[in-house]
Amino acid sequence: MYNISRKNVVFKRENQNILYFNSAFPSGDQYVDKGKAFLYEGNGKEGIVFIHGLGSRNFEYLKYYPENLAKYGYTTIMPVLPYHFERMPKDKKINFLSGTAADIEKRFYQSVVDILSCVDYLENMGIKKIHIMGFSFGGMIGTIAKALDKRLDKAVFIVSGGNFLYITWGSVATKVLRVRYEDKGSCSIEKCRKLHETFDKEAEKFNTIDDLNKLPICFRYDPSLFAKLIDPNKVLMINAIFDPFIPKNASKDLWAKMGKPKRYMLPSGHLTSHLLFKKFILKKSVEFLK
Repeated sequence: MYNISRKNVVFKRENQNILYFNSAFPSGDQYVDKGKAFLYEGNGKEGIVFIHGLGSRNFEYLKYYPENLAKYGYTTIMPVLPYHFERMPKDKKINFLSGTAADIEKRFYQSVVDILSCVDYLENMGIKKIHIMGFSFGGMIGTIAKALDKRLDKAVFIVSGGNFLYITWGSVATKVLRVRYEDKGSCSIEKCRKLHETFDKEAEKFNTIDDLNKLPICFRYDPSLFAKLIDPNKVLMINAIFDPFIPKNASKDLWAKMGKPKRYMLPSGHLTSHLLFKKFILKKSVEFLK
């Protein structure tokens, strides 16, 4: 699960800012398990792990944040998540959302463990205070990592959310999941609603990863389940009012379960939040992290 040992993870620096490492939670595919990260060194004493979003188009433009965070003094590491870009499996038809809920569960475990390995790397560089930032899907991974690793100080989650009842059945990004679930009869919106009748209660009771084994699979990687373990005073959320990827009830669910941290609502959609407000997002993030 999330607490697998990372003691055998080795980082190798290929050039000025590219790192390669072995994933501590192997998928069994050599391409997926060869980790890669970009390192942007700042001249300060604090560091940030920055996590990109889901899909093949959510990386290059997001480099804007680590590049500029480094200019503010923050040494920032931006890993490539499993099942993305160079870390796609040999069978190119498989992506992060392929297969069953059990398959997706393992990919969440690997993603979070890789993020924690990046925290280890920054710590081994001598950085004493480490923060985390996540954009969209990266905010979901970041929420789980922040909840599980007390070394992470502050967090900024941008256009992100939780509760897979809302995300699976309300996001344009998860249409492929809905079609597959319905075609195979493994799930439906009615079944999902029935299953999630207990979600709020389970989220309230959740305290440690030992509790995960008692929960339905899709609860085990839901950021809203982990939200109560995070101090809301240590979190800044930035959401978009017209977001078709992260439905309003999903962003509200994560925000509420996290104790209603400071939040800005942008008059934009999901992708246009960066296009129109990247300078605002950067400014507010840096102000919060100080």
